[in-house]
Amino acid sequence: MATAVPVVALLLAVSACGSTSEATSSSSVDTAGLEEAKETVAEAAVRPTSIPIDTPIDKPIPTGKKITFVSCGVEACAIQGPILAEGAATLGWTVEQVATDGSPEKVQGAIDAAIRNGSDAVILNAADADAYAKQIADAKKAGVQFVTCCSLAAAGDGLLYNTATAGQNGPIGDYLAAEVVSDSGGKAHALYVNISAFEILEQVGETFEEAMGEYCSSCSVDSIDIPLTSLGKDAPDRIVSYLRSHPQVNYVALSVTDALGAGLPAALNAAGLGDKVTVVGQGGGSQNFADMEAGAIAALVPADLYSYDYLMLDALARHWAGVPLIDAGPPYWLVKKDTAPDDTSAAFPVVEDYEAQWKKLWGKA
Repeated sequence: MATAVPVVALLLAVSACGSTSEATSSSSVDTAGLEEAKETVAEAAVRPTSIPIDTPIDKPIPTGKKITFVSCGVEACAIQGPILAEGAATLGWTVEQVATDGSPEKVQGAIDAAIRNGSDAVILNAADADAYAKQIADAKKAGVQFVTCCSLAAAGDGLLYNTATAGQNGPIGDYLAAEVVSDSGGKAHALYVNISAFEILEQVGETFEEAMGEYCSSCSVDSIDIPLTSLGKDAPDRIVSYLRSHPQVNYVALSVTDALGAGLPAALNAAGLGDKVTVVGQGGGSQNFADMEAGAIAALVPADLYSYDYLMLDALARHWAGVPLIDAGPPYWLVKKDTAPDDTSAAFPVVEDYEAQWKKLWGKA
């Protein structure tokens, strides 16, 4: 999953309950809020042109480092492996990609093997500091750096760096809310579809609801939780069922579009809701962008896997060069049909010339 994604491995207890938080419905439009939402959309829809860090590394970066990337078992992690290898090669490092099914036992074993085999660093997406406490402690004892992204874990005590944190992901909810309010003309009844098993998503949902209230005092926000067991199965049916019983809902915001959006446009059309309900979301794979091209999805905030990976590599480079690390998150872009890249059949970087900018920062231009 894209954002996610990156949100994998933070799986806790799953519930299938629904909740509703509604503002007072009114025929009047919050004009000031609507204009603010339009301004936010106008800014968010501009493709970022700069990588998240602009401070060069002014000391030599050691070469010959060996990194082990432990894949989390989903497509997004498989995509990130080659990106990491590309960036590491620029620095004169190598990356061993270890595939797992994402289960704690397999991941723990892969980390143990990396430490035994003399890796200088281990990269694991969505590392759960509790689930891998022993491995992180062992890595620290062995002088092996541990780096992650998209996790609730805080840097320190054996964890060198974490990016795409819950706080850094918050703006995604703001962008989606602004799009909903702007597109609806301030007359939205939105449904936020969450996956509570991925705790990293909580901040996005909270920001979405708060921003909806700020942009549109007369709009309403409902929320439902989709259990992990429904992903790839009956998630679209659950969403459609809620929409049928709540006919006032005219916008759906997906917390993880890759996981929740597969089959949703077809399910909406089959239920006669395709022209009534507008879909926006975080993340997005090739099929989701194809649905956007077909008009079934209005806007997406894609996960920038390239920034995730290069930020983690940058942290290692700064650590080994002996300069301060820089806390930074990925850039965000609200993508619509008329602004989407020509090729969305595979993951794409948000910043087009990302590689040249990172090379310059690392003294490798």
